[in-house]
Amino acid sequence: MPTERPLIPADEPEWIAILKQEVAKPGRTITSIAAEIDMSRPALSMLLSGSYPARLDKISRRYSGTVLGLYRGQVACPHLRRGITQAECQRHAGAPMSTSNPDKLRQWRACQRCPLSPFNTAEEAAGLQASTGA
Repeated sequence: MPTERPLIPADEPEWIAILKQEVAKPGRTITSIAAEIDMSRPALSMLLSGSYPARLDKISRRYSGTVLGLYRGQVACPHLRRGITQAECQRHAGAPMSTSNPDKLRQWRACQRCPLSPFNTAEEAAGLQASTGA
């Protein structure tokens, strides 16, 4: 009998942990946070309780950047799959192409295609998002 893949992975994404921290703060409510990030209150409630009925890939693409930017002052790096500061993003995007380190080469390639790269113009970013389906 095949095992079912959980909809919310055991190691929850950083942006969901941030939302849980925000909800735990005094005076904060799920309703107010949902309004801040432009998500429906029921969806946020299910997400925080671990009962969100769908896979997280699409909702992560839609909300991770908003949450990281609003509550941490960070950008959601699609390559690293975590929040990084604008300065760190700029360092990665402006780094020279590495020919000796495969990890740095993968990062460099990802930054060349990234719509969030500070070195891509608005027109390039729009074209990149359209071509990647983001």
